[in-house]
Amino acid sequence: MRPTGRGVAVVAVALAGFVSARAFGTRSLNAVVVPAVCVFLLAALVVARADAPRVVRDPPADGFPGDDRRVSLAVRGDGALVTVRDALGTGLDGDGVVRSVADGREGGYDVTLRERGRHAVGPATVVVSDPFGLWRRSFAAEGRDEVVVYPSVVPLGTPPRALAGAVGTAGGRSEFAGVREYVRGDPLRDVNWKASAKRPDEYLVTTYAGDGSDARVVVAVDVREGGDPDRAAVAAASVVVACLDAGVAVGLRTPNGTLAPASDAGTRRRALELLADLGRAESGSDAEGARVVVCAGADGVTVSVDGETRPAAELLGEGRA
Repeated sequence: MRPTGRGVAVVAVALAGFVSARAFGTRSLNAVVVPAVCVFLLAALVVARADAPRVVRDPPADGFPGDDRRVSLAVRGDGALVTVRDALGTGLDGDGVVRSVADGREGGYDVTLRERGRHAVGPATVVVSDPFGLWRRSFAAEGRDEVVVYPSVVPLGTPPRALAGAVGTAGGRSEFAGVREYVRGDPLRDVNWKASAKRPDEYLVTTYAGDGSDARVVVAVDVREGGDPDRAAVAAASVVVACLDAGVAVGLRTPNGTLAPASDAGTRRRALELLADLGRAESGSDAEGARVVVCAGADGVTVSVDGETRPAAELLGEGRA
C-alpha cells in the first residue's frame, strides 16, 4: 500500500500550509490543511481495509493469427475502485487493462491473436484505490486461462478436388449432411445464411456427404533440424482443411500427437490444435502409410502427395507456406 502521485501532492500542500501557518501565524490556512489531512487519512483507511478482490475471467475463443477477441472479466469484492491488469502471452496483443468496481459488474478489453501456439491470459494484478485517487494497494489475483492460436489456413493453389484425386478419392458433393461453425478459409458459397441468421454471433457452413465421403487421407508432419515449424504448420493446416472441405476423412500425425481419420467438425478443431502445438523436434512423426507428408528441413518445406514431392509454396500458391 502506498500513496499515489496525487496523494503525495496533497501531503505536500498540507505540509506547506502547516509550515506557513506556524511561521506567519495565518490560521486561515487551517481551513485547507485540516480537510486535506482528514481526506488523506480517510482514503488510507478505506484502502487498508479493502478485501482482496477476486477476478472471474471469460477467456477469448481460439482463433487464427490476426483475429480480434474480447476478454470479459468481473471483479468481485467489497465494491472498491479497481484497475485490473492481465498478463498476456507474447503471442497476444492488447493492453489487458480494465478499470471497474469490485462489485461483480462485467468489464473487458480487446486482444489480437498474433502468433501460432498456446498463450496465457492472466494471472491478473488488481490495484485497489480510493475515490479520491490518493492511495493504492496491489493484489495478485490467482488463475490464468489459455487461448489457442491456430496456424493460418491458405487456399491451395491446387484445388481441393485435385488433391483428393491424387490420393484416390472422388471428392464430390451431393447430399446435405448438416452444418458446422464457420472457420476462416471456408468458401463463402458454403455459408448457410438461413441457419446463420438464427445465431447472430457466428456463421454456419453447410456440409455435404459426397462420393468421396468415405475416402481417408493421413497427413504426417516432420520437422527436422533447421526446419521451420511455423511454415510446416501452415502447409499441413491448409492441406487438412482442404481435404475436410472436399469430404475426405483426415487423420493427422505430428511429433506431439495423432488423430485417427475422421471428417466431423471436431476433427478440424483437434487437428488445428495439434498443429498449433507443433514445434521443433529431433524425431518426426510416423509417416508410414501416410498419403500426404509435410516435411520441414533446412532447405524449406515440402509436401509429398502419394510419393510425389514438391515445394509447399507451389502447392499453396503465391509463394506462401
